[in-house]
Amino acid sequence: ENLVAVHFSKKKILFNKPIYVGMSILDLSKTLMYDFHYNVMKEKYGSNITMLYTDTDSLIYDIKTKDFYEDMKHLIEFFDTSDYPSLNQYGLPQVNKKVLGKMKDELNGRIMREFVGLRSKMYASNIEDNNFIKRSKGVKKSVVENEITFSNYKDCLFSKTEQYRTMNTIRSQAHNLYSVELHKVVLSSKDDKRFVLEDNIRTLAWGHHRIPKI
Repeated sequence: ENLVAVHFSKKKILFNKPIYVGMSILDLSKTLMYDFHYNVMKEKYGSNITMLYTDTDSLIYDIKTKDFYEDMKHLIEFFDTSDYPSLNQYGLPQVNKKVLGKMKDELNGRIMREFVGLRSKMYASNIEDNNFIKRSKGVKKSVVENEITFSNYKDCLFSKTEQYRTMNTIRSQAHNLYSVELHKVVLSSKDDKRFVLEDNIRTLAWGHHRIPKI
């Protein structure tokens, strides 16, 4: 009774934002990612490198080599190492700070011991000194931090069972706010962006020539 909604239509629109630049940046970023993967990492390591996960601007690799940080010294032109400690144990120089197109080690020399990638935006990694990075898109941060463990990610992957959690959130309906308790899926290994092989670990891109034979 006490609510009035008014809908306006603009007669003139001022396009003063370079929207086309944003589109170009996204396309260029994809080019940079492919170039780094195929012309730097694959060229260097060949069959000794496996991509575990990729997102818009990140790559997670499993690399078989004697000393990756020694390798980095010979590939330093491709990396931004400015966040490494100045006296780091690997002897890496601090170079290419905030240079566009350079790749950065988000762990700054800490070793990733385990990685579990369930699907897009849903993964976890076990870092040395028992530190964990956990991500689950659409799940409240407090639930991810306090109610989901690294073991839950592994159980979800190997047992192929979904994990559920209860959380409270605020919803709006007909301009009225409600507090709602949800019981929702927080972890799932059902990846619809890739063709998952029988071991539930390796995947193929959709359209891969091997898929019809499997």
